[in-house]
This record gives sequence, C-alpha cells and structure tokens, in this order.
Amino acid sequence: MAGPGIAAAGLLVFITSLGFFILPALLGTPKETMVAQLVISAINDLFNLPYAAALSTILLIFAVAVFMLYDKLVGLSSLSGETRSAPKRNSSTFVTTALIAIGRVCGAGYGAGGPALTRVKGLKLYSVLTVALLSLPIIVVFPIAFTNSPFLSFPPQGFSLRWFDAFLFSPVWQSSFLRSFGVAIVTALASTALGIGAALALTRLPARWTKPVFAFLLAPLIVPRIVVAVGLFYLFSRMGLVGTDLGLTIGHTVLAIPYVVVTMAAALKRFDWRLDDAAKILGASAFARLRTIQLPMMIGSVAAALQMAFIISFDELTIAIFVSGGMKNTLPKQMWDDMILQVNPTLAAVSLVMVIVIALLVLAPSLYKTFRRR
Repeated sequence: MAGPGIAAAGLLVFITSLGFFILPALLGTPKETMVAQLVISAINDLFNLPYAAALSTILLIFAVAVFMLYDKLVGLSSLSGETRSAPKRNSSTFVTTALIAIGRVCGAGYGAGGPALTRVKGLKLYSVLTVALLSLPIIVVFPIAFTNSPFLSFPPQGFSLRWFDAFLFSPVWQSSFLRSFGVAIVTALASTALGIGAALALTRLPARWTKPVFAFLLAPLIVPRIVVAVGLFYLFSRMGLVGTDLGLTIGHTVLAIPYVVVTMAAALKRFDWRLDDAAKILGASAFARLRTIQLPMMIGSVAAALQMAFIISFDELTIAIFVSGGMKNTLPKQMWDDMILQVNPTLAAVSLVMVIVIALLVLAPSLYKTFRRR
C-alpha cells in the first residue's frame, strides 16, 4: 500500500532537484554547476534568451519522460492519494523489497547494540536522526542572528539585536517583506478558490477526460520550476507584467494551484456525496450546496490548502528572480541579492523571522483548536 506514496515522493524530489539552483550556487563550485544555474546566467548575465529556452526545453523533456514513466508504472492518480484498484502482483515487487530492507536496517539495532539501542527502536532512532538533520540549519541560524560580529561566523561572538534592527527599520527590507506577505495572501486566496473549483470540476467530468485534465492541472508541479519561470518571463515581458505585483501573484498562483488541487481531490474522495444529493433533491442550488455542505465538511482540507499556498508563495524565489525585474523584490529575492553582493548576519535575522512566520502559520490551527476547547 505504501508503494504509490513512495513513488510519488520520489517523483516530486526528482523534479525539484532537476530545477534546483540555490544550494549549488551558494555552496558549490563551478564543477557542481547545474542546468538551472546556466538558465539563470543566460538570462540575467548574458541575456541570451534562445540559449535559456534551449536549456529549459531539455529540462522539460527529461521531466516529461520521467512523468510518463511514473504514470505508466504507478498511475497519475496516486499523487492525490488514490491507489489502483487491481495492481499487478509484480508491479510493486521492487518497492516491497526495498521497504523490507529498510525495515530490517531500522530494526537491526533493537536489543543488540548496548543500553541506548535497547531502549530505542531502530525506526524511532532513524526518525530522530532525520528530524535532527532537517533542523540543523535552523539551529545554526538561530544563534548567528544574535551575533555582535559584522560577519557570518560560527560559533557567534557576543550578543546583539543590531541585525534585527537593520531588518525591521530598513525601507528595503520592509518593502520586500510587506510585498511577500501581501502577494502570499492574495496567492493563497486565489489559488485555493481556483483549486477548489478545479477539483470539483474533476468529479463531474467524464472518465475519459479526468486523467488529461488532472495532468494539465498538475503540470506546474511536474515541470521544473525554472522552466515555468522562463515561460512566464517570456509571456509577461510581452504583456508588460514583468516587475509588477500582479505578475508575481499570477506566477505564484500558477505554482500553488496543483498543491490545492491535490489536497482537495484527496478530500473529495472521502466526501459523502449522498449529503449533496439530498440537498439537491430539496432544491438547493449548486452555490448553496457548496457553501453549506461541501466547504464546511472539508474545512480542514481547505485550511491546509490555504496554508500550503501561502507558504509556497512566501518562500518562492525562482519566479521572483525572473518576474520581479529587479524592481519589485520579494523577501526571498532580496535575500538572494544580498547573498550575492554582501553576506552579513542580517540574512540570519531575516531567515529566523521567516521561520517564525511559517511556524506560526502552521501551528495556528492547532492553537485555535486548543483555545476554542478552553
């Protein structure tokens, strides 16, 4: 049962890695240059649009080929949590074998490695190590944000709030933060509204149209983000939307819609349509049924879709590099520019603020439920 989920995770990780450029640009050398870096350099440094388009086409071909292979082996619907009703016995042999091997490795130390491992199961130890690895960058950034040194250094020297002061009272940082926050709110609302409508439309389409329409809606998720950014740059440059908040909002909405569609499609699979049929028999209109039955029954999924769309927009860099035009910087874009020009602890302070904002957003539903119970 876990095979399709593992395959979907592998697909998303591969597509993300295919168009990734941030870590290679900051931590790598010219030997580790990736294709996405060449695309950005071709447009920002050389302004060689045909070369950038050619590189983007190569990335697109690879992404589509992997996507078609995934659809052939696992099925496109697995991205929304659906599994095939009658899978072939041999289709998941490799996945099953891999899962058994991982389970054996994770449980190998239980009861056979000293006092520590006898008290902690191998799988729990693996989970703790994974969480620790993912948390390590945040743990490192936190003390650097309060350093008194004018340079990034670890361990930090002294204690000071000067870098938070530089962030909070800088007109450049203020405008970029407010722009990111405003664009993220509009993106969350627009993409959630469009995604809910698209997910509901999928439930009413004939069976032969469901798969191609679902694939079309997921295209921004499957195609490397750098390819989407180049395409939007070509389009917006002819429409006069480069360097505008509207262009940023449209670009972020395009990226967020697939996540909303996947979330709502999974929710609609669990929805009891008999309630909707009963309301329809009693004379309720489509909008009335949506407002009084469908959305209230799926409010948790709607909130999750809003959260995800906001985070995707607030943290997005690739679209901002191409669409902002250097005039309407978002917070990630301003951080990127500062990393290239001057690296100082202000970036650590900004990073910590971003982590806090996202953490509060993620924890908001749980906090609301806790206070409501009291």
